[in-house]
Amino acid sequence: MKKRTLLPGIVVLGWLVTGCGSGSPSPSPSAGPPTGPPPTSGAPRTSSGPTTDPATDLLLAQQITVLAAGDGSAPDCAADPGRIPGLGDPPSVWIGNITGRDQVRTPNEVALCLNGFSPDEPVRVTVNAGGRQYSTTARPTSSALTYAKLEPADSLFTGRELTVHGQGDGVLQSEKWWFVPPDTAREALAAAGELKIEATQGELTARHSHPVELPDRTDRMAVDHGSHRILVYGFQPGTRLPVGLYAIDPSSDKASLVRQIGTVLMPLSKTAVFTVPDAVVEETRGRGRYCVTVPLPEQYNCPEP
Repeated sequence: MKKRTLLPGIVVLGWLVTGCGSGSPSPSPSAGPPTGPPPTSGAPRTSSGPTTDPATDLLLAQQITVLAAGDGSAPDCAADPGRIPGLGDPPSVWIGNITGRDQVRTPNEVALCLNGFSPDEPVRVTVNAGGRQYSTTARPTSSALTYAKLEPADSLFTGRELTVHGQGDGVLQSEKWWFVPPDTAREALAAAGELKIEATQGELTARHSHPVELPDRTDRMAVDHGSHRILVYGFQPGTRLPVGLYAIDPSSDKASLVRQIGTVLMPLSKTAVFTVPDAVVEETRGRGRYCVTVPLPEQYNCPEP
């Protein structure tokens, strides 16, 4: 597995209280006046799977401790043919990940992998999520992988072109990204249980089917730097999660709850994207350090608003 260095992030260790009912927190003494009821995440409420009724509510911690940590790993497409069954002889196409396993999961650090295609011509790549198809172009280049650049989290689902780099022995690999398909595609993949991918270049065609795995731990992370979007994942469908804005004390490692700024209701996919309201982004811009999170026993790399 190839490694790269990541910039240090923010880590938050906190506590949570579980309960039933509305679960609305009381604002901290330093909180400004509420700007209205907290918005609810735009996460899809899909009919493709059940949710618990009534929903399970969690409560926000009033104070959390801020720490810092980092890690770095990258997919290795050149190693995958020897460890992922079902790829067959070239040409082949698949979505590689840092575990080297034959699966896709939201979120996971992934890359587009091609084997046996010409490095001189573009490759048309199509993914199928629950019967809906998404196509993009993979364009080979002679430049080397940086292992530092991140492609957008919705890559392969927007039509945006991806650059692939030669890795030897006919293998082409893109830069990595955090696998977070759009809402509709995520729910379709969760319901179908598989992602089908196809690559075509002239008369060459390759296909592969990846099992879809739902997240097996609870967490949240920023989606694409500067997008103000936060992925919340791993909670059971039907769990209702408050999203809190925390102010970080510049003289200590403590962060205090300012107020609840939204709610996420977990769908079938156990993944939901929460967009920080514009008013909160403007309220906190240039006025100290803040982060946004949900109730968790341990929280690493707490996202900025």
